[in-house]
Amino acid sequence: MKQALAAGIVRWTGFGALQRFLFARRGVSIVVYHDPDPDILRQHLAWYTERYSFTTLDAVADAMETGRWGDLPPYPLVITLDDGHKNNAKLEPLFREFGVRPTIYLCSRIVGTTRPYWWKTPAADRIGTETLKRVSDPERRRRLAEAGNDPDREAGTRQSLTWDEVHRMAKTFDYGAHTRTHPILLQCDERRCTDEIVFCKTELEEATGLPCRHFAFPNGDFSEREVELIRRAGYRTARTIEPGWNSAKTDPLRLKAVPITDDASVAWMSVQVTGIPAWLRKLKGGSGVKPVADVPGQPIPA
Repeated sequence: MKQALAAGIVRWTGFGALQRFLFARRGVSIVVYHDPDPDILRQHLAWYTERYSFTTLDAVADAMETGRWGDLPPYPLVITLDDGHKNNAKLEPLFREFGVRPTIYLCSRIVGTTRPYWWKTPAADRIGTETLKRVSDPERRRRLAEAGNDPDREAGTRQSLTWDEVHRMAKTFDYGAHTRTHPILLQCDERRCTDEIVFCKTELEEATGLPCRHFAFPNGDFSEREVELIRRAGYRTARTIEPGWNSAKTDPLRLKAVPITDDASVAWMSVQVTGIPAWLRKLKGGSGVKPVADVPGQPIPA
């Protein structure tokens, strides 16, 4: 009911159209999906097609690095998908049909295995995903293992893409890094944080034979430490979930983006793409994740 009311207000006031003209006409919009149903995504893509011009992260990085921002089309929009869920393979014909080249951010130690996405396990449901996000990384893994879903071990059914699917889909998708195992980076000690960022890039490049140029922060959480590690690793961009649009002056390692609910109606998606729901969540305190040191004597930068 609240979603329908918000969507009606945005349409009735013309706020969405005004916002697109003022901010999205020359600013790059980036939307974030995870595991959308093809039928729902088809409706979203049709709506975007009438209002935006699809572009890629490489094109955005080129414009930032060369200063030729005008090379981007008007109302540029980048579509990204996080994690590498197995049903993403069903989206390939749809993206080809609409002429979209999205970026999938892959977890290099989960793709091609039956290791679970830790937040999609019965153990995480019992303990509470938000609770697990707020403890140190070793503690998170320990609690999950004790509850019956060790995130470091293979399970019975795969949740991610296979490497064969990744190779086949390379004609349609670009691939970025989403760490090796999707920890909350702020809850990792220095060594594990470095490994998750650096080796994800190496492993993806070795597995695909393609350069890995882009990174996305798991859960959107990061500090200066993570940004510096990403810079040293040689990524061109890093995508946050900080709401807003990207200009020529945006830090390419802090790209703004808005999450879109995978099963959102077109009306609610049209509200989400304005960034309003994301801004409201941010004003209420966002994820609330605080850095926790994994090892005594090794504080994690805020």
